Amino acid sequence: MNYARLAPFIREYIYEKKWDELRDIQNECIGAVLDGEDHILIAARTASGKTEAAFFPVISVLAGFAAEAGGRGSPLGRRPATVGALYIGPLKALINDQGERLKPLAALGEIPLWLWHGDAPDNQKKKLLANPAGILQITPESLEALLLRRPEKIKALFAELLFVIIDEVHAFMGSSRGSQILCQLARIETEAGCSPRRIGLSATLGDYREAMDWLSLGTNRQTVLINEGKTKRKVSIALDYFSQSKSEEQHYYEALYRQCRNLRCIIFTNSRLEAEETIAALRAVSARRHGEDQYHIHHGSISAALRAETEKTLRESTRPITTAATATLEMGIDIGSLDRIIQIGPPLSVAGFVQRLGRSGRRTGKPEIYFTCLDESLHESFPWALLKTIAIIDLYLKEKWIEPAGNPGASLPYSLLYHQTLSILASLGEHSPAALAQRVLSLPVFSHITTEDYRELLTGLAASRLIEKTEEGGLIIGLEGERITTHYSFYSTFADSSEYRVLHGDRELGKVNFLPPLGNGIILGGRCWRVEKADPRNREILVSPSEAGSLRVWKGGGADIHPRVVQRMREILRGNEIYPYLSPSAASLLEDARRRAAEQGLGKKDENSRGGSWTGRGGGSFTIYPWLGSKGMRTLLLVLQHEDYRKTLGINSLYRESDFALHIGSSLAMPLFREELKNIFMRLNSDSLLRADQIPLTDKFDQYLPAELLIKQYAASMLDIKEAGTV
Repeated sequence: MNYARLAPFIREYIYEKKWDELRDIQNECIGAVLDGEDHILIAARTASGKTEAAFFPVISVLAGFAAEAGGRGSPLGRRPATVGALYIGPLKALINDQGERLKPLAALGEIPLWLWHGDAPDNQKKKLLANPAGILQITPESLEALLLRRPEKIKALFAELLFVIIDEVHAFMGSSRGSQILCQLARIETEAGCSPRRIGLSATLGDYREAMDWLSLGTNRQTVLINEGKTKRKVSIALDYFSQSKSEEQHYYEALYRQCRNLRCIIFTNSRLEAEETIAALRAVSARRHGEDQYHIHHGSISAALRAETEKTLRESTRPITTAATATLEMGIDIGSLDRIIQIGPPLSVAGFVQRLGRSGRRTGKPEIYFTCLDESLHESFPWALLKTIAIIDLYLKEKWIEPAGNPGASLPYSLLYHQTLSILASLGEHSPAALAQRVLSLPVFSHITTEDYRELLTGLAASRLIEKTEEGGLIIGLEGERITTHYSFYSTFADSSEYRVLHGDRELGKVNFLPPLGNGIILGGRCWRVEKADPRNREILVSPSEAGSLRVWKGGGADIHPRVVQRMREILRGNEIYPYLSPSAASLLEDARRRAAEQGLGKKDENSRGGSWTGRGGGSFTIYPWLGSKGMRTLLLVLQHEDYRKTLGINSLYRESDFALHIGSSLAMPLFREELKNIFMRLNSDSLLRADQIPLTDKFDQYLPAELLIKQYAASMLDIKEAGTV
């Protein structure tokens, strides 16, 4: 039993909490921290004690006790003379929450606990800089600001850093923020001369090996796994369906009202607008029934003060409360016990479903989630939202499968390369081109970027006056680069949620939250508009009227759908399994969809499990159900919209019904069309498929990239030629 190896004040803390025993992951982590030298991944469900599992032994080491108790303890043989543990969290609210949780424990060991983010008091930051010690809790953006603005303090802050705790690892993996963290840790190790162990915490991981490799990237340590094993928990699931018609819309909100009435619930939506509309509708229903206003809202456009007020109400009140939220309440912020989670529409991913499901069931041990779907009129289509929801539930409940996050070392993140280049030059000053290339390209996430591509990036930065060359041939930050790096928005690498004004002449038509490619179209105010000019700096898009269907309509971003989810949708449509959690209306809809699929030949037993489904519509028209994930579908659409390939394929009309179906008119018969498409994919490469002016600017600094690098980055992260070729 490793309990006796903890510092006495921690054992006293556990005793006062009246905990009978440590949980398995907590006991195992004590041994891993005190006896080992590897990084550690702690993977366990929400409310399983992951925070204590990490911090009980870490604080024992920082307090100088662990070595006395027979473990390796601090390699220093004493308390660190600088910050000893760095905690990185994805949200300020989560950092604040964890800070309150750790404060009494740290105080017992006389270990300073510091919060450093945009809302933290400046006087506390000054005290830390004057006397670095203890535990520093910080966001990636504030850590970037620290590296950029206080380079002379990095060694004094972190020279004896022993641990880096990364919370909600799944939220960082596969994202620019996660790659930014790996760059920051490498820079700290180089500049401070330290070699801390990393401890990752997560409740939402499908591939443990992928997360273990991510934690180890750029270091000479391995990662050991601590998890709670396969825990079988009963899950209560219900899925309801309503058609989006005026006659049913009222029934939809009435049913939603009954599902959350007199309960403590979070209603998760996939957009801020949907969250606002849902709360407004529920308040109206409640007012008609003379009920209390127990409704709150929580998303990124709400002020920090209002979000904090909602979090406090959830955490401290025991009264019924319903909060509509986006992903802002997915993370492990303490919000007390919830009776039910409600999800409107299909979850964006299996990972999102698991994360949201884990927010309920803390008190009963049985998570409860109610899905409700207000779908568009189907006509001849299939109920894609229903099929996607069932597929996501099915993949997790039957296989515990969650989407892989991707390996940052295998990508081409030129937008982040731009960011880290400017950050290093602005913080550390002049470098020779060779020294700068060596310093930047040695960061672990840039291992696949060639010196030739980096030279092209630097040439582009110089042409834009972002960097300048000195008389001695060194590189320094330029006037334009200084303007960019001195603005607080530079610290973050993820694209913000600010909106772009859409203008026709001097008239503002409205706002959108994405930047479409030039020449493409957007729908606004019920009309289609052609994008003539995009001004990212002033956040304006200039448009002209366009005929609907005359150009590609860019609908903006959205979470990618993994191919495995789409394949499971296909299996559900072709199968005959009964899902007991479906309401009568949802079950009836699925049965009808299966009947129509069989009539169209989509359910034939001899149909390949891979490859698209093709059905003729008569008169030279046919429909393709590609059964591709988002990357494959995106690639297929680029081929079908390419001017040269359209001629080869004889395409005279192309209509994208949804993410899952395409209607095509062609002068070629369907068999010949399929053969020609196959030939195109056999010789296809991204260079022939893409033009820089057609690529949506999805990463934050894309607008500054040379055209060739923008194409390479987009092809590597957004396209999949191999998958698309299976259609």
